[in-house]
Amino acid sequence: MNNYIAIIMPSLKIGGGNRVLLQFLNKAIENDNKCKLFYLDRRGDNFKDLPLNTVSQNVYGDGVISILFFSIILSLKLRFDKSIKYVLVSDPILSIFSFIYSNKKKIRFVQSNDLLLFEENIKGNTILNRIYKKFYTFSQHYQYHKIIFNSKYSLDSYNNSLRPRNMYSDDCIINPPVFTLNYERNINNISAYKKTTIAIVTNNHPRKGYKAFIDIVKKSKLKELNFIVISQDELNSGLSNVLHLKPNSDDEYVQALKNCHFILSTSTFEGFGLPLIESMALGVVPIAIYNKGMDEYNGNQNITIIKSPEDFDVQITNIVTNNDKYIKLSNEAIKTASVFTEQKFYSSIIEKIY
Repeated sequence: MNNYIAIIMPSLKIGGGNRVLLQFLNKAIENDNKCKLFYLDRRGDNFKDLPLNTVSQNVYGDGVISILFFSIILSLKLRFDKSIKYVLVSDPILSIFSFIYSNKKKIRFVQSNDLLLFEENIKGNTILNRIYKKFYTFSQHYQYHKIIFNSKYSLDSYNNSLRPRNMYSDDCIINPPVFTLNYERNINNISAYKKTTIAIVTNNHPRKGYKAFIDIVKKSKLKELNFIVISQDELNSGLSNVLHLKPNSDDEYVQALKNCHFILSTSTFEGFGLPLIESMALGVVPIAIYNKGMDEYNGNQNITIIKSPEDFDVQITNIVTNNDKYIKLSNEAIKTASVFTEQKFYSSIIEKIY
């Protein structure tokens, strides 16, 4: 009987968007839904303890052409799997090839301003990026069973690139879950520490803000600061007060965040900004360069916004020297994150699918 829900993913590399799909998959299995995972088996650090019901496609090489070719093969495997009725697809590249399994009911989950992902793509040249953008724009007009969005920003970005515009409304928004809610929270008494530790979760894509972060560190005049860069990419600043960490598991990732007082976001675009709110769920105080994705959970203005490297020193000093303010911001961060539960996310998507 073809009643399975399939999740199709571009890799199992550890990342916020991939984790969200796996959270849905695990919750669905826990609730006795029939689910199957399709993914491209690529180099890189992967999530552990995957469900047994999986279909993979090896990718030989990590170039654009290889990924394109094996994405088509994986999509064909999905098409000819008679057990599948519904498909949840998020990745913008894989969504281009979703016409291949047009015999399934496709649910498109938009997690960012996907058109921006084709800009400054370090793996593709200008011509290839333009071709991808054209095909992606065309894919927005495929026949989908449902289209859902992780935030108002993602929805607005998608609508603005459509012709005609504004086809989707706010009731298509389903905020992602925050998996760190399952861990013990942490509120540090900052006055008890001689050093203040600040984390950033990033990667090597230019828009993720690693260069902006390095600029902040170099221009900071505050001597009692330590920084931790959490990334699955090979990043190395060469700065003595910056530790680069590549977690091997969610537990290591969470422990690294819990050892920090602040989480800094320098990304210029986020569909939602999971690392920021994952940290907030643990009581880590958020500081960020503004991006529209955080509007989804910054209604009470509890995220400290910085406008320049110099402003970073001002804002950090303002909080570090006031322990009561720090504890208040930490508690507000936990409260803000607490509404983004796995159960709420799972139930919302199941409702949309059926």
